[in-house]
Amino acid sequence: MGALHQVNATYYGATPGTGHPDDKLGFVIGAGIRLNAPMLGQSDFFQAQINYTQGALRYIFQTPNTNWAKVQGASEGFGLLSDAVFGTLTGTTATDLPLTTAWNINAAYEHFWNPRWRTSLYGGYAAVTYNDTASNLIVDSTTRSPVGFSEDWSTWWLGSRTQWNVTKDFYMGFDVMYAKLHTAPVFAGFLGVAAIGGATIAGDVDNWQFRFRVHRDFYP
Repeated sequence: MGALHQVNATYYGATPGTGHPDDKLGFVIGAGIRLNAPMLGQSDFFQAQINYTQGALRYIFQTPNTNWAKVQGASEGFGLLSDAVFGTLTGTTATDLPLTTAWNINAAYEHFWNPRWRTSLYGGYAAVTYNDTASNLIVDSTTRSPVGFSEDWSTWWLGSRTQWNVTKDFYMGFDVMYAKLHTAPVFAGFLGVAAIGGATIAGDVDNWQFRFRVHRDFYP
């Protein structure tokens, strides 16, 4: 599978006269596999998918948000979801559009205990990489001179769901997932970090999610 994504930017400054970088073409490619495993359980299967992108991050993260973040006490884990970063570094000329690189992998196995009960185990990993120019632009935008900070970050998750098919049209399921965010090196004052929940320190954060779902089909 694959997709193309046109990446364009606003002006370097507040007016058209400040100019803007040329558009660039981002892309994403991916591949998936599904393997049946009847030797372990009737209808059991394993499936996985891997994706790679430059300049089209939402094909991987599937969110309209511009960041990936969580406040935990006095710290916050944070990661930017920008297809590209542009601007003017302190004392230098304006940049073009350096595209952001990201990749992820997801895998899952579903076991059928009987026709009504099933349990799945799933997990994944995603990583975002900014080149030196993009990282320095992010840091420099906070009025702090570039000193080689890398704004790379990553996240991984592991979860399980058990589902009871009460009838062919009605089921209930319980899902639990643990996720870990390895933060980008943000700091107090950057993009409002200090104003979000009182967080002032960048650090890796944990997240637990629990979900109970009741599903009923009214139309075949």
